[in-house]
Amino acid sequence: MFKKIEIGILLIMAVFDAYLIGHPNLLGKLGLWFYKYEMINSFPKALATVGISLVISYLITHFLKNQKGKNWAKWILIFLLVLFCGILITVFIKFSSGTYSHTGKSFIYGMHLLPMLLIYVFGMGLFSWFGNNK
Repeated sequence: MFKKIEIGILLIMAVFDAYLIGHPNLLGKLGLWFYKYEMINSFPKALATVGISLVISYLITHFLKNQKGKNWAKWILIFLLVLFCGILITVFIKFSSGTYSHTGKSFIYGMHLLPMLLIYVFGMGLFSWFGNNK
């Protein structure tokens, strides 16, 4: 489904995203502690969270791509793509104002990048779905 170069770039972006998420400023660290976000409070935990999210989304996409004759699989891919576009908009709105806007630029950019990576995975699966049906 994905070429080796695409997987390599996705891995590099996942490590970069985990680095950004794992390094908030002092107010961001206090927020992570207060809201008990243990899954992203350090680089290794953020890397595991981002990695697991990408692997699960890749496996879902791969499973749905193997259901070529089934129309429901295409609609699930479309739904997941639209869902994560909505999540990206929600993250953008949430981190544009309020206390989340003071968590540090790297943390904010990392939180924006994660749904973008998931949109990329589902979008490439949907793109290859339509590309293979010609």
